Amino acid sequence: MTLRAHIIQSLVISVVLFPFLGVDTVIFFVSAVLIDIDHYLDYVFICRRFSVRGMFRFHDFIAKNIKLVYGLSIFHTVDVFLILFVFGFWNYRFWIVLCGFLVHFIFDCYNLYKRNYIFSRAFSIFEYILKSKNSKAYPIPPEAFWDVKK
Repeated sequence: MTLRAHIIQSLVISVVLFPFLGVDTVIFFVSAVLIDIDHYLDYVFICRRFSVRGMFRFHDFIAKNIKLVYGLSIFHTVDVFLILFVFGFWNYRFWIVLCGFLVHFIFDCYNLYKRNYIFSRAFSIFEYILKSKNSKAYPIPPEAFWDVKK
C-alpha cells in the first residue's frame, strides 16, 4: 500500500479514537504510519543505498515483481507484536503502538490478500529463517534501474 493510503487510513481511525485516547491518539497515528520504517531498512540492506526516493522506487519495483518475493518486514511480524504486548504491562503506551501496528498490518494483509500475495511476506522472524533458505528473496534491481531519473 502507499504511504498516502496509510496516512489517510490512520488519520480516519485516529479521529474515531480521539475521544477515547485523547492526546495519546498521536502515538497511535505515528505508529500506524512509521511501522513502514522496516521497508526502508529492507531497502538499505538489500540495495546498499540510503535515498528515501530510491526506497520508494525499490518498493514499486518489488510490487511489480511480487511473484518473485518472499520478504521479511521485521516490524510487521508477530514477534514484534508480542514484544510490544509484553512491554505494555510496563507502560500502556506500548499497547497503543501495538494497536497502530495491528491496524496497519490488517490493511496490508487485506491488500496482499486482494492481490493473491498474502504469503509473499513472512509473518514471523522464525518463519522467515526457516523458509527463506528454500524460497525467493527480494529481487535486486539491475544497476541500470538506478540510472533512470523519475
